[in-house]
Amino acid sequence: MARTKYHITPESGRLSVTLNKRQLKEFKKMSIEFELSIEDMLQVAIESFIKRYNDMSMDDMEKNGIKSILED
Repeated sequence: MARTKYHITPESGRLSVTLNKRQLKEFKKMSIEFELSIEDMLQVAIESFIKRYNDMSMDDMEKNGIKSILED
């Protein structure tokens, strides 16, 4: 009998993200502007990215790849 492999996703986790100087500067500016911590700004950015991904059509994804998320 074959074993089923799966990974249970935990409720939360940590990621190490390295930002270049420009990205860090922009995140700091946005966090001040919106009165959020840099960590909270990163959460907002990730949620926004996920939403754009979920709203994207499969045709766009297959045709343009990652560019379909990055383009307006």
